[in-house]
Amino acid sequence: MYKREGFRRKVDRTVLRLPVFGNLIRGKNTASFTRTLSILTSSGVSILEALKNASEVVTNLPMREAVEATIERVREGGSLSKSLQKSKLFPPMTLHLIASGEGAGKLGDMLERAADQQERETSATITAAISLFEPALILTMGIVVL
Repeated sequence: MYKREGFRRKVDRTVLRLPVFGNLIRGKNTASFTRTLSILTSSGVSILEALKNASEVVTNLPMREAVEATIERVREGGSLSKSLQKSKLFPPMTLHLIASGEGAGKLGDMLERAADQQERETSATITAAISLFEPALILTMGIVVL
């Protein structure tokens, strides 16, 4: 059922709206996308080819479709940051770093910074979620044992 594209799109869009889990999915996909794009652009791959290849690491369907729409906008002459911003799916800090990289001519470096920042943020969210979940699990186990 999840393989059907329409159903998958709805599930993925719903997941992005969830408070903690949505941020984790958004963060993981953003980090993977920006890391891949950073490596490719720093290696001399054209931005359009790099975007096409980087879109393949995005597992969330609405986010992948946003990247695919971005490819078309960039092909037509739009900026990467403004094109990604139109989807409203990517974190503002990531978009700001990309815009700074475009303006300074150091897109690869800023994409790498964006990936690092997003990975740190995602890791911190996971740590916080685990620290909240652990006492609840211990309490539940205590109740079950009694």
